[in-house]
Amino acid sequence: MTGGAGVPAVALRRVLLKLLRLVAVLLVVGTLVFLGMELLPGGPAEAMLGVSATPESVAALNHQLGLDQPLLERYASWVGGLLQGDLGQSFRTGQDVSAIVATRLPVTLELVIAGQIVALGLALPLAMVSAARRGTVVDRGISMMVFSVLSTPHFVIGVVLIWLLSVNLGWLPATGYTPLSDGIWPYLSGMIMPAVALAAAPFAQYQRVLRADLIETNSQSFMLVARAKGISPMRSAFRHGLRPSLLGLSTVIGITIGTSIGSSVVVESLFGLPGLGAQLVNAVQARDYPEVQGIVLVVAASFVVINAIVDALYTVIDPRLRQRRPTRQEAVTR
Repeated sequence: MTGGAGVPAVALRRVLLKLLRLVAVLLVVGTLVFLGMELLPGGPAEAMLGVSATPESVAALNHQLGLDQPLLERYASWVGGLLQGDLGQSFRTGQDVSAIVATRLPVTLELVIAGQIVALGLALPLAMVSAARRGTVVDRGISMMVFSVLSTPHFVIGVVLIWLLSVNLGWLPATGYTPLSDGIWPYLSGMIMPAVALAAAPFAQYQRVLRADLIETNSQSFMLVARAKGISPMRSAFRHGLRPSLLGLSTVIGITIGTSIGSSVVVESLFGLPGLGAQLVNAVQARDYPEVQGIVLVVAASFVVINAIVDALYTVIDPRLRQRRPTRQEAVTR
């Protein structure tokens, strides 16, 4: 027996485990956010009524919002709604949190995707040049530039870009978002600086990881044979060394995309983009518990789903990973 019938069962088991992991992560994250919001000073009623609020008006609004109920009761009600796909309603507007997320999420995804394109577009060629010119002045210059970018926060890079490209040169608008339906250039002009600011840290991480993996790959026998045939270092790195070196990079990409969704909070606020990050800042300031919990859950779910997709892509990048080790029963049968 070859145990071929067991392969779908193993795959199904892995999918179920990933789904259970997703549910567990969302439950833990949601619980931490739920309890964390309770520890913040003040509350939604005080934030909504302002400084002129009286104790009676605060108590009345808390009763209207259901915040005067015991903590465990409110938590059980929130979990019950979450299991039914209900993220609740915003305290401020009364709008469904799911609708708010559906409106704001596309802008954040556009920003994250644009940032990843910029980061990878810069990191791949610079990593190959550094690996091919290891130890030279070019390699040291690229490494110094990469470390400088890595040590600079997003908001500093964003402020510098606004000062240079908007204030001094007037090439791009400082803030604002234009939908793609209003034209390609108006859309791109509003996304270039936010994408570059968000791509700074991922670019530096990708370049460092890929450079290290390419250097290790270049020492393999098949790369030595390619260079012995007269293939240039850059061409051999692109044709033969890049794909085997992408496993480490793909892992970092999966983690970085998830963190980039969180990092978009600063970038969206700085450039005035109507994404999830800017909405989360407003919700925290207003103590809008359902909005904060819903947005954080979406970010956490995105992080887990993206990393699951990256795990599935490992076998596409390196076909050798498709080989499954036989179980003890299969080994004995064979």
